[in-house]
Amino acid sequence: MEDLKYEDILELRNKVPGIGVTTESQNRLPIFEPSMKPREAIRVFEGRHGRLTVKGRLGQPHKNLLETIFWKKEIHDFFEDDGRKYLKVLYDESKVKKYMSQSQKSEYNHKRYKILLEDMMRTVITLETEKVKVQGTLIMEINESKIMRPVKSRSPIIPKEVPLITIKFGAVATALLENELRFTYDPQPIMRLKSGISQSLVRYLRTHKDHPHTGYHLRPLVETLEGQIENKRWWKLREYLKEDSELLQKLGITIDFKNDRVIVVESHKRH
Repeated sequence: MEDLKYEDILELRNKVPGIGVTTESQNRLPIFEPSMKPREAIRVFEGRHGRLTVKGRLGQPHKNLLETIFWKKEIHDFFEDDGRKYLKVLYDESKVKKYMSQSQKSEYNHKRYKILLEDMMRTVITLETEKVKVQGTLIMEINESKIMRPVKSRSPIIPKEVPLITIKFGAVATALLENELRFTYDPQPIMRLKSGISQSLVRYLRTHKDHPHTGYHLRPLVETLEGQIENKRWWKLREYLKEDSELLQKLGITIDFKNDRVIVVESHKRH
């Protein structure tokens, strides 16, 4: 992959099978805490989709970045090292930060971007499901690539070329991509939701092909994402969801707060 020229990537990209932006467990288990301000902690979770321990800090901002990297990647490839298989992805840092920004004229905060990547490199995940049993990190290494992207600019202070970024994924991300159902969707509409619980809810529902016609019970659905919650926390999460209710409806999810039901519109089923 490092021997490629930038102009060769587009042609090769169309020949490489897609890998989606996420997998079952990444959206059905709280690997990423359903919060926009995840805490540094040891989180232990067990539910109907599997068992999980997370030592570090991972939340919906990390998930937003990870999905964006996959959505905007230039190309990917699997390789072996000491008999183990790993995934490498090549991406343009400026494209990723631009896509995550709320403004088309600015980039996502660089310091914040770096912190999110560092968290994904150091946080240790132990995961056990019917399909996967693995321990490790999401990301192993991040390096500047030898492949340079030309920059169109007349400014003398802007370089004529910038390096693409190579990201080597760790055992957890690689195992999930190899063994689980993968899903493809544009992460940007989800990123516009204000709360972590809203983003987690959409991601969870996107991994299901069929939804009950009478809807889901709201509290059990939330507890699938967060674990057992006390009443005080429950009412707070309901308020977060209410604040996002209009944007959720645009994504095909209607919440009836009077009856605590979640209805998924047919046209927004998994693709």
